[in-house]
Amino acid sequence: MKSKINLLVELNKKHSELFCSQKLERDLYRANHPTNVVAFKCMDGRIHLPVITQTPLGIISPYRNMGGRFDLGWPLLNVSFDESVSRAVKRGERTLVLVTYHFSKGDAHRGCAGFSYNCEESKKFTANFRDQIRRIYGENNQVVFPVLIGIETDDDVLILHGDNGEVVDMGEVEEEDEASLVLMIRRLFPNMPERIVSDFLPIIKGNLNQLGEKKEHKEEAQLVHGEWVLAVGKGFDWLHTPNLALIVGPYDPNIGEPIKTAAGIIKANWEFGRIEKGIVVLASAVYADAADKTKTQERAIFMQKLSEDIIAQNYPEMVEYMNSMAVVVDHNTMKMEVIG
Repeated sequence: MKSKINLLVELNKKHSELFCSQKLERDLYRANHPTNVVAFKCMDGRIHLPVITQTPLGIISPYRNMGGRFDLGWPLLNVSFDESVSRAVKRGERTLVLVTYHFSKGDAHRGCAGFSYNCEESKKFTANFRDQIRRIYGENNQVVFPVLIGIETDDDVLILHGDNGEVVDMGEVEEEDEASLVLMIRRLFPNMPERIVSDFLPIIKGNLNQLGEKKEHKEEAQLVHGEWVLAVGKGFDWLHTPNLALIVGPYDPNIGEPIKTAAGIIKANWEFGRIEKGIVVLASAVYADAADKTKTQERAIFMQKLSEDIIAQNYPEMVEYMNSMAVVVDHNTMKMEVIG
């Protein structure tokens, strides 16, 4: 297990180095595409939007929870998302919200365990969440614009659900010139502001480029669930090696349920022989400046203890195979520090 913990530390180190090296690229991207981009997605670690869309690290701000289940009535989520929108407005920017579900075209049981592999239920739930965002921020508003997107995880294909009912599978799109893609976006989302259209374009184009590169290299994807890390909290943009971790955000008031579900998935991975017995609980919190670090440490330690208690209560047989870490992550470098 020590070697697995060392693996996590090394993964974070490499991601932090890459994140820091992309600062100028990130600044240039934001100068050209100022729209604030937020994504709501599942805890499944395979869903790594910077890779799927070929955008620099840190451009798409993620919210994660089991199955991509969210509700803006949750107090912490309500405040966090509204603050993101407000910061963008003060900068004179709009917000594009990617509301996502995911599935596997090859095998339903490689899909979303958070919805018991029922893609239609997942799609229905996320469509309702998109509608909730519209209801709160205005049905035809030009400041916060949510779109429903499916992610096919076998090939990392985006599925665009147009506001007019049309569905576009990016794996079947042949026109790759920008003019054709802009027309497609306008057709799918006729009320989308031109600024957001321009900033949605590189995300769509990046997915097409990624699909082309995957076909060219014919890489073998790691498709089957085989996670052994239960990550709880915030600051996990670096933790996206396929089938390594299940990531539970801190937003659900009943956070014990997604933690319990994630631990159950890891236990099932043992029972099906996908992994050796062992689970790493990784509790994380993010700080923006040194003044907040002490408070951040307390949040990480609380999440660590909470996760340990939930696993002990629901899966006592896992306790002897459990190792846990509390870490804090510097928002400016994405480097983590182990504190417990």
